Amino acid sequence: MFNNVWQKVAALLRAPISSLGLRRFEEHNRRVFVRSPAETRRHPEVLIEVNNMHSAHIAYSYLANVLGELHGARVVGYVVQANRSRKEAFKAWAKRTIGYAPYGAYRSFGTGQVVTPVLTRAQKARARRLFAHVYDGIASKTDIEAMRVSGIWIGDLVYDAYLREYARPTIIKASVEFVTSLRHSLELFVFWQDYLDAHDVRAINVSHTVYGNAIPLRIAVARGIPVYQVNLTHCYRLDAEHLFAYGDFTTFRERFAALPEAVRDAGLAEAQRRIERRFRGEVAVDMAYSTKSAFRAPSHPRLLSESPRKKILIAAHCFFDSPHSYGNNLFPDFHEWLDFLGQISERTDYDWYIKTHPDFLPGSKEIVEAFVSKYPKLTMLPSDASHHQLIAEGIDVVLTVYGTVGFEYAALGVPVINASMNNPHIAFDFNVHARDVEHYRQLLLQLDKLPLVIDRQEVLAYYFMAFIHHTPNLFFSDYDGTIRCLGGYPKQFTPAIYDVWLDQWTLEQHEALLAALVTFVESEQYRMDERHLPPRAAADVVPAPA
Repeated sequence: MFNNVWQKVAALLRAPISSLGLRRFEEHNRRVFVRSPAETRRHPEVLIEVNNMHSAHIAYSYLANVLGELHGARVVGYVVQANRSRKEAFKAWAKRTIGYAPYGAYRSFGTGQVVTPVLTRAQKARARRLFAHVYDGIASKTDIEAMRVSGIWIGDLVYDAYLREYARPTIIKASVEFVTSLRHSLELFVFWQDYLDAHDVRAINVSHTVYGNAIPLRIAVARGIPVYQVNLTHCYRLDAEHLFAYGDFTTFRERFAALPEAVRDAGLAEAQRRIERRFRGEVAVDMAYSTKSAFRAPSHPRLLSESPRKKILIAAHCFFDSPHSYGNNLFPDFHEWLDFLGQISERTDYDWYIKTHPDFLPGSKEIVEAFVSKYPKLTMLPSDASHHQLIAEGIDVVLTVYGTVGFEYAALGVPVINASMNNPHIAFDFNVHARDVEHYRQLLLQLDKLPLVIDRQEVLAYYFMAFIHHTPNLFFSDYDGTIRCLGGYPKQFTPAIYDVWLDQWTLEQHEALLAALVTFVESEQYRMDERHLPPRAAADVVPAPA
């Protein structure tokens, strides 16, 4: 009786601040994901990360129910970051109690309890001792990157969490910011280590396999607990061999070779068509998040010197956005990479140019300008400079850590050197992949001897495997069309996605999704793909030209 009254009161309190789409989503989930009281009291747990990425909630609702059913477990939500003040803690409690977003969405698909990292005095004391031990052992940035606690690698997560939270391009060990960030990461480690000791956790879903979000992932994997990362377009199962999502590029070459000849031929042709669309300046071709094209028609007076010297383009990365997305690179961060290149520039007789992406984040341009001031041989190009113009004016070699210029410039016949063995193009030979820093140094100092012959068919095979072969239509029949309907990629992270989802939902689709996820989970394979989905028509394996 009391619970029923409280639910009505909570609904009234929430109504003015809850979108109609969210309420529709909640009501829909309560109808299709019915969980009995006994199920919500089960002892084993499936942990589902709580966040505000509305499109992901659709995927979470299915994965949570499949995992709960297969493991005979209740669904428990968890918040990644601890509340850092009493005010934050009270606000979080109020939102959970009332069912305000996002908690109402999670509750609607069977999530009962929500766990927030709150450390006991004993845990805080243990974290302090751990910090003193770890901090004293740091002599370099690579020591931070390689950090292990209880034998579990978390250094890359610590590194990227700091860069992202404070929007810094690199780490200064003695800074108050880094000390604070490291303490917080170690507190999270202690909390989740103890939580997994005390609870029968059968599976975990994370939003990211980087940053502090992945600390529970690393601890769980070390214990043999399966971890998943699911969203509208991808679903991965993480384990000791696969700590990162989106890493299936390592097998692209062999998997492409195993496809039927007709599929390979059609795939190469479609890859050619789509790359041509990108090179005509069309925005967001197979990259829904992109808002500007770097391949527009030339719009600047001549940008490169007409000297006979070799012309090198450094394609700068965003400094704060997880350098370790695929694992370790030759350098611990992009700042260290640029500093190395600046030093190399002083030893060479090349014309050096550096360019940020047209979609650069605030702060990136200023950091690049500082490098240009420090190393006078570097020339900064406009962020909207057309790659077509740069190639026409004579760019000889492009440098990146693992950026998309790797396949883009290769498709246009220009050599690219990757400063990472963990880059998306590693399965193919259309780029040069530096093995280590010394190999990289020698490649840069001896560009006349660059060991590379570009096979454009390899570029097309890569493009097909990366952007076409695996459907993004796991939850929507036309994901790209849905994004256009919403008005752009960011809109999927708003409640508007709920209405689009509900307008397209069918019982047949619902049952097929559940069956596909069961097949995927039981397979224990790395990525959910066509093997786990209902059979597709041959024409769907390689979509018709757009």
